Amino acid sequence: MAFDIPIIEEKIKPHQITSLHLVCALAYIVAGTIIVVYNYTIPQWGALMLAAGLLLLGTAIIKNKWVLIPLNNTIIRIIEFLITVSFAVYSLLLEWKFPTLIFGVLSAVLLFAIFYERTASAGLTVCFADDGIHLPATSRKRLILWTEIEEIIFRYDTLSIDCTDNSFFQWATKDTTINHNDFNTYCTHKIAESMDKRIKNNW
Repeated sequence: MAFDIPIIEEKIKPHQITSLHLVCALAYIVAGTIIVVYNYTIPQWGALMLAAGLLLLGTAIIKNKWVLIPLNNTIIRIIEFLITVSFAVYSLLLEWKFPTLIFGVLSAVLLFAIFYERTASAGLTVCFADDGIHLPATSRKRLILWTEIEEIIFRYDTLSIDCTDNSFFQWATKDTTINHNDFNTYCTHKIAESMDKRIKNNW
């Protein structure tokens, strides 16, 4: 038997998404400015980088709510990745070590963000199973054994877990069809069942 309780918690914070857009914008602005001022062979490339950076900076600040819409954010991330990886490859061909390193790392970060941010809208859950309590991905600890649990309370759309080592976890929950009485009975039974093992482990 297992109970999956959906909780109200964001996997990725909005400011984290915005921060990466701003990092890209500043990288484009700095690179574009340096190319325009100091490189006379590809000033058009520098101008395009500078324009892209300024446009991205303005959009991320002025139209932040629009940028945070998942579809819009994904499209912008893909554009950022194409610009960044193109400049990284171009820098590599010209043996510009520092730009290659900076934009290569930024390309990897953007590629990771494209896939990871797509899961941001997926709901987080706390799973109560026979082997223990599986905490959401945002928690430092991912599994709590029943021998570590002192008490579990689920009422008024709030889930609370009190551990024997004085650790305490609490989340606001979303609407769920789980029967509270069945859930509380299950948790009480599992805690009582593991009590003897907890006592043995203390010796």
